[in-house]
Amino acid sequence: MIDLGELAELIKTRRSVRKFQDKPVPEDLLLKALELATWAPNGGNYQAWRFLIVTNKGLITQMADAVKAKTELLASWPEAGQFGETVGRWRKTSDFFRGAPACIAVLMGKYSSIADQILRARGESDPVAREIRAYRQLGNSTLQSIAAAIAYLLLILHYFGLGATWMGGPQQAKKEIEQILGVAGEWDFVNLIPVGYPAETPEVRPRKPIAEVIQFFR
Repeated sequence: MIDLGELAELIKTRRSVRKFQDKPVPEDLLLKALELATWAPNGGNYQAWRFLIVTNKGLITQMADAVKAKTELLASWPEAGQFGETVGRWRKTSDFFRGAPACIAVLMGKYSSIADQILRARGESDPVAREIRAYRQLGNSTLQSIAAAIAYLLLILHYFGLGATWMGGPQQAKKEIEQILGVAGEWDFVNLIPVGYPAETPEVRPRKPIAEVIQFFR
């Protein structure tokens, strides 16, 4: 078994990296990281994920342009005014991944557990069934599976000396990114992970004391 101290060090030293060296990422490292990430726990072992590895600079630029355009659109709405400088920073950084040598677009497929199928068959007429369906959508098991794989992936990339970050923001350009990458059918773009050799060392950001985030029921 892996030494617990080494594992703890790997977990605690991982950072979200947004600046990258102008250096290509070996494809074999990306493939190995993704292969290990697919061992993450997932609903029904359905493995409803797909990973698109993008190293083509033109495609990365197109995706960044699409995200930037949607950022500018949202920032132009009157409702954005209340957020002041925060919106200004967001406008400058939402497309930072255009500088990454590689991006991994994460796709989510369709998975229906036995509970989902029963609820679907039950329909909308039963208020209890509607309530349960809402609960299950809040903690969508397929999205939880994707999140587990991404968490594994980020740790493995860090182990390989690569920097990366978890980006949900590009979902604002979901339609455009899916068109750029030719995503079709049952798959949905849900996340973008820029990857590269780090050109920065982000500071350690503290975590809340464990006592603040747990509660025992003995």
